[in-house]
Amino acid sequence: MAPPVRVAALGGLGEIGMNCLAVECDGRIAVVDCGLLFPDEPVGADVVVPDLAWLRERAPRVGAVFLTHGHEDHIGALPLLLRDLKVPVYAPRFALELVRRRLGEAGIEADLREVRPGDVRRAGEDSPLSAEFLAVTHSIPDACGLALGTPQGTLLHSGDFKIDEAPVDGRAMDLDRIEALGRGGVRLLLSDSTNADKAGRSLSESAVGAGLEAAFEGARGRVFVACFASNVHRLQQISGAARGFGRRVALLGRSMEENVRLSLALGYLSFPPWQLCSLADVRAAPPAESCVLVSGTQGEPRSALARLARGEHPELAVGPGDRVVFSARLIPGNERALHRVMNDLARAGAELFHDREPPLHASGHAQEEEQRRLIRLARPAAFLPIHGEYRQLARHAAHAAAEGVAARLLAVDGDAVELDDGGARVLRGAVPVGRVYADRDSLGQGIAEVVVRDRRLLAEAGLVLCVLAVDRGTGAVVRGPELFAVGVAGFEGAVPGVRAEALAALAAMTGPARGDPAEVEEALRAAVRRWFRREGLRRPSVLPVVLEL
Repeated sequence: MAPPVRVAALGGLGEIGMNCLAVECDGRIAVVDCGLLFPDEPVGADVVVPDLAWLRERAPRVGAVFLTHGHEDHIGALPLLLRDLKVPVYAPRFALELVRRRLGEAGIEADLREVRPGDVRRAGEDSPLSAEFLAVTHSIPDACGLALGTPQGTLLHSGDFKIDEAPVDGRAMDLDRIEALGRGGVRLLLSDSTNADKAGRSLSESAVGAGLEAAFEGARGRVFVACFASNVHRLQQISGAARGFGRRVALLGRSMEENVRLSLALGYLSFPPWQLCSLADVRAAPPAESCVLVSGTQGEPRSALARLARGEHPELAVGPGDRVVFSARLIPGNERALHRVMNDLARAGAELFHDREPPLHASGHAQEEEQRRLIRLARPAAFLPIHGEYRQLARHAAHAAAEGVAARLLAVDGDAVELDDGGARVLRGAVPVGRVYADRDSLGQGIAEVVVRDRRLLAEAGLVLCVLAVDRGTGAVVRGPELFAVGVAGFEGAVPGVRAEALAALAAMTGPARGDPAEVEEALRAAVRRWFRREGLRRPSVLPVVLEL
């Protein structure tokens, strides 16, 4: 009998982003991707990463990290993981260089190893797990899927993919190899579900060129193009469109500058010698001769685009006659932030181009027709949809059913899929999972979930400060309680009732308890919240302070 194999989801199943899987067999573990996501609520944190405690506790058993590509939702949490795990990281070239830069910023040394499509790497010398890297098309160079070799057969991991028949760089998805794997037997197909609820097939990246050219046509002022800095193929097409109108190209935003410089150095991107220019050149040139590539497509408040929109960028300003082109998809949850940026740009007099025909954006993710084609090629015995919210996972499973896959598994973060000689099944809650909120520049520190919970409470109902002065010897009230509030609706009229509730709670305390400041603080907290609950009002956070005199 072959040993069982488990695929545990630490992130990316039931949500968009934070992708991280652990494949376990015979006491050995291989990690596939380790990403982050961006919070969709204002909690004072830049990013959210998976809780990797389960992996850290099993550090000696982890043999390798396999990366499918270089997007942040697949590599962004690596600094957190590699602080504690000293294991080889196998990744395609572009992803590897992005990781190298990110780890360098964090001061972390790691064993980074480049792979190419067709390469097979084992997760440790004596590990039963291996990975063959397969070329797929996506919205970033060098994206790969994985054929994971295990004692329970081949696990085909699609990575993020689309089937682009006319990729800008000419690097097509290796459908022949996937078909060959299918003929040999794929035990489990794990496939990207991001666009599972969209019928048809995705637009080829090369089809965006016409829309970009139309966006430049007739522009009198500067043309600002907002797109994902990692979408090198899009950047190449934007530079081509700008060149057709005699415009030089400048870069605005840290991520844009870094990705373009890296892409140029690695040969993924090319400009004529005259075209790439500085922001000083843009300021000095006639507006009709400039194009500015700018980061901040999701309305991130600190992004270059948001600062431009608010008129706060120190290098450039947007004004009447300028055109702002949005060449990126809007990630669900970012609508309000991006619309705020759009409104600010419109107030500044800019002309906005978005959601137009010909299209200005093509998704990097497969839609239903492509997803079903992959299933037909792989002919898996079992199917596990990954990378998506639950509705997308469920829809993708329906596509697999339509293609005749009998064993369809639905799992979310914390679940594991177990494969053994008897079949495949989902083990609910097999691994502990959670979220760690952090600042982008200090992933290792994190922000405790209790802190995030308190911030949510403050945002929802405000804060009441309850200050009481007591006699150090007797515990008798000397003064107070004094009540102060921030963000609590109707607080002025509530003060007498809240104070009376607090005094009644103090009067009910026994002598020994009255002498313990911690006990008094807890009684005050409970009394204040009890009053708000009894009155049918939203309960605020309460901060009691007991001063001993």
